[in-house]
Amino acid sequence: MSDIKSLFATRLYHAKLSEHGKPVDAAELENSCLVIADDDEAGQEWCEENGYPGYTSYASLTDLPWRFPIFKDLVKVLDAHVAAFAKDVQFDLGDKKLVLEDIWINILPEGGIHTGHIHPHSVISGTTYVAMPDGASAIKFEDPRLPMMMAAPTRVKDA
Repeated sequence: MSDIKSLFATRLYHAKLSEHGKPVDAAELENSCLVIADDDEAGQEWCEENGYPGYTSYASLTDLPWRFPIFKDLVKVLDAHVAAFAKDVQFDLGDKKLVLEDIWINILPEGGIHTGHIHPHSVISGTTYVAMPDGASAIKFEDPRLPMMMAAPTRVKDA
């Protein structure tokens, strides 16, 4: 007799920022990203040296929420979304709490891509799209566990 199971199912969380908590001003967030990109010489140099199309603050700014209040607001909202997702997937965190470790800006030119990669010590990784050009293509999702497993906590009993 056949036995059909779903293995390695990946939950995908999709929501508007305003769904949990105080809405983040999208125009201010977009403007802040553009101003930061224009001013961040270290980030621009890293992008040029590493062949990154466009701009990323990945290698230059690790304290955006401290530097810019709009990012502090964003982190509060993202924390609420992560908590909702963690509850949905029934992570057994015990007395621990998920903590947003890092946040950065990516600005890509037309035709630019952010290649597939994983964050091996992360429990949850996510992307917030601040602005998309008209006619932008759909998002491509890939299972990040293909090369190696991420550090997901165990599930609660009877999950």
